[in-house]
Amino acid sequence: MKRIISVCLILAMLLNICGCVATRMEPVRETKNGPIKTDIVPTQKQTEEPTTKPLPVFAAMSYYKADKLAAYEAYKQLHPEMSIEDVVTHVNIGLDTPFYSNVKEIENKSDILVLCNKYNTLGADYEPEDLVDMPYTYAYANQRMRKVAAEAFYKLSDAAKADGYTIVAASTYRTYDHQKNLYAGYVASKGQEAADLCSAKPGTSEHQTGLAVDVTDMVLPYDSFGETEAYIWAKDNIHKYGFIIRYAEGKTPITGYKTEEWHFRYVGVDIATQIYELGITYDEYYVRYLAQ
Repeated sequence: MKRIISVCLILAMLLNICGCVATRMEPVRETKNGPIKTDIVPTQKQTEEPTTKPLPVFAAMSYYKADKLAAYEAYKQLHPEMSIEDVVTHVNIGLDTPFYSNVKEIENKSDILVLCNKYNTLGADYEPEDLVDMPYTYAYANQRMRKVAAEAFYKLSDAAKADGYTIVAASTYRTYDHQKNLYAGYVASKGQEAADLCSAKPGTSEHQTGLAVDVTDMVLPYDSFGETEAYIWAKDNIHKYGFIIRYAEGKTPITGYKTEEWHFRYVGVDIATQIYELGITYDEYYVRYLAQ
């Protein structure tokens, strides 16, 4: 009897296993041509739509900032003709807000690549520690620049002279107070709007960095440098010595300043060369390639 019970249990277990296997097999149905597989009913996972949202088009730019998405969208609506690249660039500069609004104090003020503009201020107390007096051979009286910029300017001036041109420094480092008085004078004589096109509010002048220089050919006034033969040489050569024309023609909507062919800014040979080849402003270059 025990043997019969055991055999029955074994048979029951085998039947149970076969039943499980059968339920896992693909369903079939009989036809006149024989059995065929029927379509498998998709599971819930297979029918679910993907929930990941596509990245916004602005994210194609390597300098895209997710927290500025709403600003990009609003700026694009205001400027539908503008490329995605320029929209992201302009908003990152701050151009979606008026000049001198949302002004931030610069953290690393002594950085050679510091961006000082109408959205970034050096403050009242900053003075570079490595300013050097410039000899009369290269500058008007009482001119100072940071050592690395001064030495680069000497090479630039020597190269111009070797090619038959004169380029000397007319105005270099300025203190906060000097710029404050200068700006106030422009406002008094020209009015606020005109003054803002040709002079920086104190704290936002590149001259305070010790890396900027207004140049002259010693014949015409410095602000007529764009009319000289020396300028023709300068615009295609100063990048070789680490300088750029900071406020180039046609860039006023970005820089906030009228064209200043005489205003050179030191950024180093590599970056100056890239800016020259790209034909963009330092503001654009900075937010695309240098800003974190």
